[in-house]
Amino acid sequence: MKIAGIHLARFFAFVDIVDLNPRGKAYFPDLVKAVVQRYHFAKFPQKIEDFDESKGITFQGGRTEDFTIDQIVVFEHAIYVDTSTSTEASQNLLIEMLSWLAKDNGLTFEPRLITRCTYVSQLTFFSDSMTKAFSPALIRLSEKLNKRVPEYYRQPLNYVPNGFLLSYDPLSIKAGPSNFSIERRADVLYSENKYFSSAPLPTNEHIALLEELEKEL
Repeated sequence: MKIAGIHLARFFAFVDIVDLNPRGKAYFPDLVKAVVQRYHFAKFPQKIEDFDESKGITFQGGRTEDFTIDQIVVFEHAIYVDTSTSTEASQNLLIEMLSWLAKDNGLTFEPRLITRCTYVSQLTFFSDSMTKAFSPALIRLSEKLNKRVPEYYRQPLNYVPNGFLLSYDPLSIKAGPSNFSIERRADVLYSENKYFSSAPLPTNEHIALLEELEKEL
């Protein structure tokens, strides 16, 4: 298996924003100005309507010395950070930013204020073994389609399993973790054996899980 690229590395932290500013000491426009200066965001809240936590207060196109920041979005009860580096980088960035704002800009922050968290890791990879993950029943179904559909369509076709999805009942929990999926990369020939995968895991665990799956196959 060879990793082609990291598309999304999201750290989603559940934290009550009121707990970060319990006595209203910190003035949000000043915090925004400080964050923009430190992380060089190209897009950030400027108008009153941009400061709506119910819709998400968004910072986009920032950077640190080591990597770019796709976006940071602040809600009433959560904050998430997106990079294309790793979920570890996204998580460390959020902790570093909140700690700095607490030290120099009037916020209140301790890691315990993050009550729980989740991740979204999305990446592409090459693998010559992934087709073996599909059951013989699906292979047989593909063969039946390859025989019957061209009889109607008047053109040869080659159906194969495209991917799979592991999920939980979405009605069982509100705002739960994302699904785990592997599918062939869109707009790429199947013969290139390039896949897209999404997982509710840190980036390094996601990669390790794919490597373990490939070994088992």
